[in-house]
Amino acid sequence: MSVLTPAILAVNTVLLGWLATVGWKNRERPSAGLFAALQTVSMLWAGLTLVSLFVAHGSLRIGLWGTVTALSLLSAGLWLAFIIQYTGRDRWIHSWLFRVATVPLVAGAVLYTVSPTWSPLVGELTQSTIPAGTVVLSSIGPVGALLGVYIYAVFAAGLVLVGKTVLERNRLFVGQALALAGGTLVTVLGSVGAIIGVPVEGFPITQVALGPQSILWGYAVFREQFLTQIPAVARIGERAVLRDLDDGVVVIGDETVVQANPRACDYLGRDSLVGTPRAELFAVFDVDDFAEFPVRFQRRGRTYQVKTSPVSNWHGVEIGQSLVIQDVTTLVRRQERLQVLNRILRHNLRNDLTVILGTAHQIESQSESEIAKLGETVEQRARGLSEISEKALEVEQMFERESKAVSVDLDALVCDIVDDLATDHPKADIEKSMAAGKIETDPKIVRVVVREIVENALVHGGAAPVVTVSSARQGEEVEVTVADDGPGIPDSEIEPVKSGTETPLNHASSLGVWLISWGARALGGTVSFTTDDGSTVRFSIPTTSRVGAESVPVASADSD
Repeated sequence: MSVLTPAILAVNTVLLGWLATVGWKNRERPSAGLFAALQTVSMLWAGLTLVSLFVAHGSLRIGLWGTVTALSLLSAGLWLAFIIQYTGRDRWIHSWLFRVATVPLVAGAVLYTVSPTWSPLVGELTQSTIPAGTVVLSSIGPVGALLGVYIYAVFAAGLVLVGKTVLERNRLFVGQALALAGGTLVTVLGSVGAIIGVPVEGFPITQVALGPQSILWGYAVFREQFLTQIPAVARIGERAVLRDLDDGVVVIGDETVVQANPRACDYLGRDSLVGTPRAELFAVFDVDDFAEFPVRFQRRGRTYQVKTSPVSNWHGVEIGQSLVIQDVTTLVRRQERLQVLNRILRHNLRNDLTVILGTAHQIESQSESEIAKLGETVEQRARGLSEISEKALEVEQMFERESKAVSVDLDALVCDIVDDLATDHPKADIEKSMAAGKIETDPKIVRVVVREIVENALVHGGAAPVVTVSSARQGEEVEVTVADDGPGIPDSEIEPVKSGTETPLNHASSLGVWLISWGARALGGTVSFTTDDGSTVRFSIPTTSRVGAESVPVASADSD
C-alpha cells in the first residue's frame, strides 16, 4: 500500500482536477462554482502531497508540510460554503456569522503556511522516510488542537445540513446527498486515521481518502445529476414563491409566528409578523383559537378569505398552524354585480313583460279611443327595459376592459359631460362651479359615473329641474357634487346598494345607483347620497390613481 501511495495520489489529483473542470464548465449553475473551487483546492492538496513525498529532509519539506496542512484547512472552509449553497442557504454565505465562522480556518491556514513550526501550533516536528516517501511527524500544540476540534465541528454542521436535506426533500435529491455525505465521511475518517497513526504514523491517509471521495462525488455529478438538479433550486424556489405569492402565508409555531410573507404583512397592516406572539395575532382577528378564525374578514374596504391548516412534522405530530389569506375583493364584487344584474333584470323583465303582454291583450279588445293610452304604456315599459339593458351593457364594458389611469383635467371632463346632457334637457337650469384641476385616474369610468349622476338629476328632477354641479379638491381627494331640487332618490334605490345585497324585499328598480357605486369603488373612491331636500350625490376619488383598488364602497343615505 505504501509503495503504491504516489500512484494513488497521482490518480486522485487527476480525478479531482477532472471534477474541478466539470464544475467550472457548469459554473453558471447553482453551487457549481464553489464545487469547482473546492475540487481545485483538493487537487492542489493531493498534488502537493505527492510532490512532497519526493522532497528530502529539511526546511523545504517542513514548508511543504505546512502548505499542505493549510490547504486542508481551506478545503474545509470551502466545503462548508459549498454545502450551505448546495442546501439552498446561500444567504448565510454573505452573513457576518459565516465570515466569523471561517476566520479560524483562514487564520490557521496562514499560520501553517508562514510559521509551521510555531510551538503553540505544533509541539514537535520530525521528518522520517517510509516506503511511501518522506513524511513529517508532528505532535499537536494547543492552537493546533483547537483548530482540529473546530474542523470536525465544521464537518458535523455541514453533514447535519445534508441530513436535513435527505429528510426534508423529495427522493430526487436523496441519492446525490448521500453520495456527497459519504464522500465527505470517507475523508473525515481518513483524517481520524492519520491522527491515530493508521496505517503508520505520518502516512497521508487523508489525501489518499480523497480518491474514494472523488468517486462518490463523481457518482453524484454524473449518475445523480448533481450539477443540473439540486435542492438549492427547490429551496430558493420555495422562498421566491412565498415572497412573490399573491396570497398571504403565515406559519405559527407553539406560541409565535415563525414565517410570514410580505403579502400577509400587507394584508394585515404590519411591517413584520415574524416573532409576533400568537395571542397578538389572534387579537387581530378577534379570536381565541384557530378553530374560531373567520372564513372571511374585511379590512380597509377589502375582503379577505382565510384558510387554516395544521403543520405536522415527519412523524405526523402537529407542531403548528398555517394561515393562507386570499384577497377575494374582486371575486366578491363580481358576485355582487352578477347578483344585482340577475335580480334586477329578472325582476324587471318578468314584471314589465307581464305588463306589455297584458296591455297587448287589452289593445286587442279596446276601442280606438283607448288604444293610444295603452300604446303609451307599452312604450314606457319597453323604454324602461331598453334603459336597463343599456345600463347592464355599460356595467359589462366598465369592468371587463383593462382599466388605465392617465392625467385628466377633471373640470373640463365634467363640463363636457354636463354640456352634452344640457342639449337633451333644454328646460333644465344647470349651474357649474369647477375647482378640482388635474388628477390621475381612469377617465372612462369617471365619465360613466358622472354622466349617470347628472342624468339622474336631470331626468328625475321634475319638468324644469335646477341642478348644481361642482367640483373641489380636498387634500388627496377631489369631490364632484351634483345637487337637484327634485323629489329625491327613493330609499328603495339606495338601501340595496348600502347593504350590498339585492333581495326580493330589498330591491332597486334600476342599475343607475349600482353603476355609480361600482364605478366609485373601481377608482378607489366613495359615493354618498343625501335626500333630505332634493338629492345630493357626492362622488369622491383620489387625486393619484388607485384604479382597481375598489376601496370603501358603501353608499350612504341620509334623509329626514
